[in-house]
Amino acid sequence: MSLPPAARPVVLVVDDKTNMVRLMAKVLRDDVRVLTAESGMEAIRVLEAEPVDVVLSDLRMPDIDGLAVLEASKRLRPRSEFVLMTAYASVSTAVDALRMGAFDYLTKPFDPEAARAVVLRALGRVAATIPSGLAQGADEVLPGVLAASLVMRELSSLVQRVARSDATVVLLGETGTGKERLARAIHRLSARASQRFVAVNCAAIPSELLESEVFGYRKGAFTGAARDHAGLFEEAHKGSLFLDEIGEMGLPLQAKLTRAIEERAVRRIGESNERSVDARLIVATHRDLEAMVRAESFRQDLWYRMNVAVIRIPPLRERPGDVELLAAHFLRDRLAASPTSQVEGFSESALDALKRYEWPGNVRQLRAAVERACIVAAGKRIELGDLPPEVLSHVVAPSIGLDLVSLKWTEALEKGREEIARRYLEEVLRKYDGRVTDAAAHADVERESFYRLMRRYGVEGDTSRNRRG
Repeated sequence: MSLPPAARPVVLVVDDKTNMVRLMAKVLRDDVRVLTAESGMEAIRVLEAEPVDVVLSDLRMPDIDGLAVLEASKRLRPRSEFVLMTAYASVSTAVDALRMGAFDYLTKPFDPEAARAVVLRALGRVAATIPSGLAQGADEVLPGVLAASLVMRELSSLVQRVARSDATVVLLGETGTGKERLARAIHRLSARASQRFVAVNCAAIPSELLESEVFGYRKGAFTGAARDHAGLFEEAHKGSLFLDEIGEMGLPLQAKLTRAIEERAVRRIGESNERSVDARLIVATHRDLEAMVRAESFRQDLWYRMNVAVIRIPPLRERPGDVELLAAHFLRDRLAASPTSQVEGFSESALDALKRYEWPGNVRQLRAAVERACIVAAGKRIELGDLPPEVLSHVVAPSIGLDLVSLKWTEALEKGREEIARRYLEEVLRKYDGRVTDAAAHADVERESFYRLMRRYGVEGDTSRNRRG
């Protein structure tokens, strides 16, 4: 039985000959969801909008050729595979296509069933190399960015539009929201994708060294300057320069940065002449730059100069629909690095706890929590008791109910303590299939003490079975 359309992989067929598009769509329709384009530019628009797994593209087309579509495919859908169709086969064309990352190529005229077999093999490669953790139905909304929530899908649409321009981009978001990952996605979606992406964390470099790193220096400009040194602006020439935590940059260096943006030129320390640079600037901070401008700790002219394309990244608590997807991704990343681990997933209660927690450290904190749970888990599933204490501290609220407000402070604390204790004991027993000896060892208490805790908090168990454990 074939998969329903929504669950099928997606193949984009690109050819300026309508009959060829229709033929391949007919040949592939029982295996995949087929998208079509009759020009190279139309293919790129489809790639921008759709989660394509394999591109089957003609080489010669009136607007842009298949190699240009291949380049765009690798930029927009880096995990997709590409098959080139051509009636003008040559060794150089094939080598160019394969060097650029094509999976295979077909020479026209070809047997449609042979072409189908090549596409299916390419889909097999996609299935084998797709990053673990991509939950069914979820998509990579931007290169390297996973999301299922509507707010992130809307943000991805904005990012794609911004990336096509050459404007300075300001990324605002709390610590751990993935600002550098988004900066890299902007670079990969831009016309500068084939050039360098240069990143520096302004908070990680002492202020007296940051200027020399960003702008470079001349030999002998200061003690220790033993040779000429190109700064990061020059290294990012024709590419993108990412200045993370720009709110930590001192006012004198901000003035120099303002001039570099306006003049598109930099002056190395110790030199009198300026050097032209063509680098797309992307900056990020977790701080409120407008408040800093009002407090005169951030230059107003620099803020106005940068305030062209401002993108605010929502914290994880505002997009809870992404938690399960990201947790699965981080878990499988961890398992790939630890092939001996037996963990296969999350229990329902553990997953529910992850979803309820507000994640003040955002995606970075979620990754750390999943990695820790994966290490301490003893069974095939991550259970509630394997999660960090700060996550568990938020578990009891939904089950206690709204009657908390009728209690005294000490009574509320005791009720919460009883609830978490009961749920903990239940989860640990479930984790070890009711074996009290193993559950007690996990809890680091004596077995008889574990029995007393069970009686105290009303946790039932198969006593005869447990005592044999």
